Amino acid sequence: MDVFRRFVEHYRVEAGFCNPGSGWEKGNVENAVGFLRRDPMVPMPNAESYRKLTSWMLSRCDEIAGNTHYRKDVPISDLFAGEKTRMPPLPRVPYDACRWVTRRADREGNVEIDSDRYLAGPSWHGWTLEAGSRAFQVEIRTQDGRFVAKPPRAYGRAARTVGNPASLPPVLARKSRAWGESPIRGDFPGKLRLAVDAMDSKTRQRTFRLLAKAGDAYGFDAAAKAGGHIVEQGRSVDEASLTAMARRVGAGETPDDVPAPDLHAYDRFMRPETRAKAAWAWAKGTRRCRTRPAAARPRTGKRTGSCVWPAGRH
Repeated sequence: MDVFRRFVEHYRVEAGFCNPGSGWEKGNVENAVGFLRRDPMVPMPNAESYRKLTSWMLSRCDEIAGNTHYRKDVPISDLFAGEKTRMPPLPRVPYDACRWVTRRADREGNVEIDSDRYLAGPSWHGWTLEAGSRAFQVEIRTQDGRFVAKPPRAYGRAARTVGNPASLPPVLARKSRAWGESPIRGDFPGKLRLAVDAMDSKTRQRTFRLLAKAGDAYGFDAAAKAGGHIVEQGRSVDEASLTAMARRVGAGETPDDVPAPDLHAYDRFMRPETRAKAAWAWAKGTRRCRTRPAAARPRTGKRTGSCVWPAGRH
């Protein structure tokens, strides 16, 4: 109720309340709601989030505004433009519909708002924090105004702690031992999670720094998917590969599922005994080439190794 009261004061409007269950007292509103249900929302829309649903509904309303009014025979958008000229100007600063509460973080760094748990971060455990609930996000700050986290808003009772995974890789880059009990383990692809488990402390810290940097630029999901794809290809996570792959994933591109090449032949060649045999065979062939009589080494013909032989005599 306090959020609505401040909304009325911000825009300098008067609110008139009707009796509950008395639709005939606000017929214009009920007719408009019925029109939206019968026209733009048939068939029932399906969206990935409330934000995308709102954007889609706004585009449909813009399309309706281009239609001709059934009585006045002019575009609806022209009628609305005329009405706006008789309205008072809006405030320069838009109203921030946010409800702030004070909460104390538990030992895991979570704060509870409306029976839902939101992750502030392990480093904030025991702190008294300010949490602001908006339509799509919850903003968590310290009491002196420092930013802590901005997880998505949960409606109903969430089955798990709600958090923004992008806020934790920088923390894990400093305290890599916390990875074992980190709440974002489940947000990592399976193979990337196993690869991080097998890393030593220094490599793990470097990997989290790279994931944090790529997540800031292209989003945590894109960075995690890119890291998982690189690990599946049998390669280590480096900055150039992770940045390029995260950029592709963030742009909506699906990485090609190309199996990693079989490099066992190169591994066998790099063994000391294999390299020694190859060097011995090359030296033996070179000695044979150099001991050939001068008459058998003409200056023209096809070249093989360091020798020149007549064409057609090999």
